[in-house]
Amino acid sequence: MQAAVFHGPGDIRIENVPDPRIKDPTDAIVRITHTAICGSDLWFYRGQQEYQPGWRVGHEPMGVVEEVGSEVSHVRPGDLVLAPFAISDGTCEFCRKGLQTSCVHGTF
Repeated sequence: MQAAVFHGPGDIRIENVPDPRIKDPTDAIVRITHTAICGSDLWFYRGQQEYQPGWRVGHEPMGVVEEVGSEVSHVRPGDLVLAPFAISDGTCEFCRKGLQTSCVHGTF
């Protein structure tokens, strides 16, 4: 597959990288069809925030589910999905209150 890879301020390249694999039963593999540039992407691109060379960049993608782990029950291959800027588990106290950006198991 291809990914956008950060090499330094002002230097992001599209490169071939290994295909993803299901590691955990809650994983899903999504073939990205569209994505957007977020304002936070510009911080490291402009050199205003530290970012490790070699890291893959991009978030808030849209795509098609290609494969799911054995415990995934809410999506299946072929489904169209999107990933918001914050990833949450939907089960913790904060998520149940609608505060997904405060999820104790989440990430950005």
